[in-house]
Amino acid sequence: MPNVDNVIEIKDLRVEFPTEDGLAVAVDGLSLAIGRGRIVGLVGESGCGKSVTGLAVLRLLQPPGRIASGSILFKPQPDAESINLTELLPDSEQLRKIRGAGISVIFQEPMSSLTPVYTIGDQIAEAILTHKQISKREARAQAVELLRSVGVPSPELRADDYPHQLSGGMRQRALIAMALSCNPKLLIADEPTTALDVTVQAQILELLLELRESAGLSILLITHDMGVVADSADDVVVMYAGVVVESAPVLSLFKNPLHPYTRGLLLSIPSAGARAGRKLYAVEGTVPDWRSRPIGCLFEPRCTERIERCKIERPSLRSYGDGHFAACWVREAELGGTYGG
Repeated sequence: MPNVDNVIEIKDLRVEFPTEDGLAVAVDGLSLAIGRGRIVGLVGESGCGKSVTGLAVLRLLQPPGRIASGSILFKPQPDAESINLTELLPDSEQLRKIRGAGISVIFQEPMSSLTPVYTIGDQIAEAILTHKQISKREARAQAVELLRSVGVPSPELRADDYPHQLSGGMRQRALIAMALSCNPKLLIADEPTTALDVTVQAQILELLLELRESAGLSILLITHDMGVVADSADDVVVMYAGVVVESAPVLSLFKNPLHPYTRGLLLSIPSAGARAGRKLYAVEGTVPDWRSRPIGCLFEPRCTERIERCKIERPSLRSYGDGHFAACWVREAELGGTYGG
């Protein structure tokens, strides 16, 4: 049974892309849950399956991509029945109502997400009219108020601007306003600060935190930036090559990272007190190509702590207490751990 405090529960999700060269598995057995009003950071390098996970939740995978197995249980209200999104047709009326009104998304590049030939106000109003039975004038007024709520100055004037007339930060705020236009329960934010300078990044993250507090919004924050996760997330799920290698409350993960990949990501965070000219740490190697995935642990070819077992057997997530899970033979040999949970 799904937890009534979770707005969404993803269980054993597998996403495949059939190709002429064989079957590419982008997400392999992913499970995660997001509690109401909580932020879960989904982190990992490019190509680890993070964005594909977000698209799968919204059933926006482009053919030949497909959900091969698993379930995505969406529970808009604690007293409502769960809806298994994997059982809905991508073009069904029920799923169209959930998109925007139940689950919204912010993509990482606002210029590719906004239509260049329509004003910002018209695009937000269109999203409102799709889900609400109100007049165009009322939709326009709500669009202006939404722009005001996300910190866009002079929203009455900015609503008549086209995307190219706004800065990157203002475009991202407009996208957030559009995503919030129908009071969703879950917001999927896919690299929402990647194309922005540091100051604007901080402003956007602060805005998301304020919205979580004021609207009780749950957020799936997809990012490669562990610094962003440290500042924003309640819980962290670390993905590598399509699988979850570690998950934990944010403080537990930063205080005691268990998986070598997670440790590498944390070492890669720039430090304000670092010596001038010092090279940033980088995890050696690259994410394995789907055509030549290792038999054992997927991270084994890049791991500096690997043991013989890592080469021949793939580890499963084990519990190390207090909601901290990791899939690593080295940690299991050191610390034990239990399956399940």
